[in-house]
Amino acid sequence: MGETWVVVGAGSAGCVVASRLSEDADRSVILLEAGPADDPAASVALGGRDFFAAIDLPGRTFPSVAAARTAGGPTMPYARGRGLGGSSSVNAMIALRGDPAIYASWGWDDVDEAWARVMIPTALPLDVELGPLDRALLAAAPDAAGVPLTRRDGRRVSAADAYLTPVLGRDNLVVRTDAAVARIVFDGRRACGMELVSGEVIEADHVVVSAGAIHTPALLLRSGVDTPGVGDGLQDHPSVAFTLRLEQPVSQSGDVLATGSVLQRDGLQVLPLNHLGSSDDVAGYGALMAAVMRPLGAAGTVRLASDDPTVEPVVEFNLLSDPEDLDQMVSGTNLLLDLIRREPFRAVASEVFVDEHGTPWTALSDLDRLVAWVRSAAGGYVHATGTCAMGTVVDDDATLVGYDGVHVCDASVFPSIPDANTHLPTTMLAERLVARWRSAPRPSPARG
Repeated sequence: MGETWVVVGAGSAGCVVASRLSEDADRSVILLEAGPADDPAASVALGGRDFFAAIDLPGRTFPSVAAARTAGGPTMPYARGRGLGGSSSVNAMIALRGDPAIYASWGWDDVDEAWARVMIPTALPLDVELGPLDRALLAAAPDAAGVPLTRRDGRRVSAADAYLTPVLGRDNLVVRTDAAVARIVFDGRRACGMELVSGEVIEADHVVVSAGAIHTPALLLRSGVDTPGVGDGLQDHPSVAFTLRLEQPVSQSGDVLATGSVLQRDGLQVLPLNHLGSSDDVAGYGALMAAVMRPLGAAGTVRLASDDPTVEPVVEFNLLSDPEDLDQMVSGTNLLLDLIRREPFRAVASEVFVDEHGTPWTALSDLDRLVAWVRSAAGGYVHATGTCAMGTVVDDDATLVGYDGVHVCDASVFPSIPDANTHLPTTMLAERLVARWRSAPRPSPARG
């Protein structure tokens, strides 16, 4: 066998990288995933219509990841997918590509070819799967539409389903779950392996870090990487949400999707949630969310809290730090206010609240109160990006600046956040980068 590549993280990018690299039979590929292997008992929840059921499965998210969304704001849980498929196994399945002009502005001239290789299927919801808030949005806004979802025949298709499951029989591919990584092992400034939390060291000629925009910079920092900018530039799509008490509650176990429609307008995204999960305190409620899809602010950071690999990093998004983002979020809130006043929403929602205390939407009665509420209520969209940005931390081939044999392939390398839910753009990114690596000349392995 020729050179050995170790890939860290089996999410949207890592599954693509491991699958594509192992297409070359003379290359050995080892995929390391901190989370659990799939089990038959979880397959119904992972493949179903309800992402709340998927995200509630034990072990499918990192239990201690938390983040401050705004400067001075509270630190709260921040859901990150764990296990085969990563966040693609527990997200809302929204399949949007983003504006091609954004990728072109980065100088990416091979995006069309990369999209053509993406193996994630997409399908529009069936009419019978749309919930009351989907139908209200479609009736209230003529430019709203059913949203494509990462599904086939009514079941979720994660990155693991599309890229890993079909190739698990390859002799040159090893997939290890419950394999939490501690640090990259270096010989000088060349990667020579990966150390697991257990103390085991796996030798490698190349390391690909695909652990996501929070855990990737933490791993690099914990490994002693001194490349400037690691952990800087953290972004998310700022969002706000109204809670709606539904006239006819939606059953979590029924045929209705948690979300099946979207409104995209003037750089904003409006997304309805037909229910909020299975806990008693949210029974009978839904939500209407608005997000700023082209934020300018990039002042967020990921920093180590400890060198202990079992301790999660300190995550601060600093959302709305740019005044234009605040203005856009105010516009998004006004769009929500306009929608809930319309008859389709009045027909399905008896009350609308703006916080967990039951404050009615009418409390946002003037601009000053609205702006103050936006500042206090803004959260993220769980689309963390940008902490190892291309052109700063990694080069155009996503090789870590100042080091040999270390590559980064996940949403952390986007030069700025795409104007779409990040799963599909991250899959395209991985297809793009792994094609470049496979076409590059291969020197003899450095290990003796």
